[in-house]
Amino acid sequence: MIIYGSNSSHLLTKPIPEITCEACGTAESLRISVFGRYAHIYWIPLLPVGKLGASECSKCRFVSRHSEMHPTLKAEFMALKKQAKTPVWHYAGLAIIALITLSSFVMSGLNSQEDKKLIAAPRVGDLYHVRGEQGNYSLLKVVEVNGNIIMLQANSYQTTNSSNVSELNKPENYDEPPFDLTRFDLEAMLQKEEIVDVERLAK
Repeated sequence: MIIYGSNSSHLLTKPIPEITCEACGTAESLRISVFGRYAHIYWIPLLPVGKLGASECSKCRFVSRHSEMHPTLKAEFMALKKQAKTPVWHYAGLAIIALITLSSFVMSGLNSQEDKKLIAAPRVGDLYHVRGEQGNYSLLKVVEVNGNIIMLQANSYQTTNSSNVSELNKPENYDEPPFDLTRFDLEAMLQKEEIVDVERLAK
């Protein structure tokens, strides 16, 4: 379940001595506060969604929301609203999303470079995570390397989840006859994203 909503934080407060409280008639008792609203997910601020405010009398505690203020007081609020700066932390969620996205791109790039190195120097036991025409995932296992010719054996099973494909790597799942491809063929499959990952098991 995703918990989301909105909240607000105090930005700025200013006394307004030149305006008399309309409720009790006390002079020099009003102050205006501006609050910044932000959307949040799991209580982490995601992005700002505007500003609101209110005036309060220090004498009678009468509160007037910005939408209810008389024109003179509202003009003071609008001027103060322009001065109130949105805190950087109101963008915390966007910053986290940006960092996660950037990290994902960096890791994807590093993984791609590593896959190219492993394809260029195949070893017996290497597993190629392959994506089929129907979008399912399976494995090709290197069973022999003979110069430029790579002997592979296909796994007989498939999965719809790319993160679970390694679980198919069981000896009894390889009952297909071996076939050969060249290094160029494997590089082309990697380029076309038919090979989506290369896994070299530790010996």
